[in-house]
Amino acid sequence: MMIEIADLIDSTALIGDAQALRRRYLDDGVVYLRGVIDPELIAWGREKYREALAAEGLIDPAVEAPVWTGRKTETWRPCDAIGTTVWHEVVKQPRLNQVMRDVLADDPVWIPIAAHRSGMPTGPIAEGQDLFAGRHQDGFYNEGMLFTICWMPIRDVDRDHGSFAVAPGTHHRGSLHDTTLKGNAIPREAIADDAWRSADFRVGDVLIFNYLTAHTALPNPSNEIRMSLDVRAIPASAPQPVIGAVERVEARDVTIRTEEGERVTVHLSEETLIRDMNPWPRVPLAEVEKIAYPGAHVMAMARPDRSVTVLRRNFY
Repeated sequence: MMIEIADLIDSTALIGDAQALRRRYLDDGVVYLRGVIDPELIAWGREKYREALAAEGLIDPAVEAPVWTGRKTETWRPCDAIGTTVWHEVVKQPRLNQVMRDVLADDPVWIPIAAHRSGMPTGPIAEGQDLFAGRHQDGFYNEGMLFTICWMPIRDVDRDHGSFAVAPGTHHRGSLHDTTLKGNAIPREAIADDAWRSADFRVGDVLIFNYLTAHTALPNPSNEIRMSLDVRAIPASAPQPVIGAVERVEARDVTIRTEEGERVTVHLSEETLIRDMNPWPRVPLAEVEKIAYPGAHVMAMARPDRSVTVLRRNFY
């Protein structure tokens, strides 16, 4: 069964026209561009991915295509073992930074939330299967962080190999997550199937979208592991998260020492979303030291009064 989803609008011709790129982003919540990222950089990064997958026995390193060996993994995202190696180089790309300045109408501040994804084969697609079952909005899990996501393939990927889909315009609708459902999912009926868009992505492409734009990985009925990277930037003029190492935890107060050496104390409440890198389940306030303990690297999105909307572990 072929996956048939309407094409994304290709905005590549708008590169260099800051006003047009910004308007496309504001209207659609999505900007799809081809050939932005240096393919030689991605080829280098792909080898890092292959090393991580081979280390877990998930691929045969002697085979160029990342064909899954069938071995199970308990690792949520195996390629996250790469750490900072790849994404730090990607966000230095001058062309990507210029595009982001145009899209944001501001300088981008790259925050240490990166995902080196490895989409495992999911088996044949059944008749009537929900192709968008993983639909979500990143903003729901990161309240207060006004970031923009940049998703890019590490290897060419088409719609029948676990590609990626977004629903343009959903950023205008606020949060679509239903907190009465398991995992606070977005109900299937909240977004019509014909509202989704995708593409046959090629190395060098980048898909830029708003933190409230609904998106999902598509099923991967192939025998290959789909490799991708997503990174996030916040406009320089927007509120920034407190990032650093925990110095101490006292009741509901967490003191963080930033990389600049500043000590910042933030305040947690029952409303604070406390989470690990895995987006669910939520960590109860009484168990905050599972995430925030002396020496742990964390990210806290705090209001001006230092009350925290989201606290998350930060491995990067």
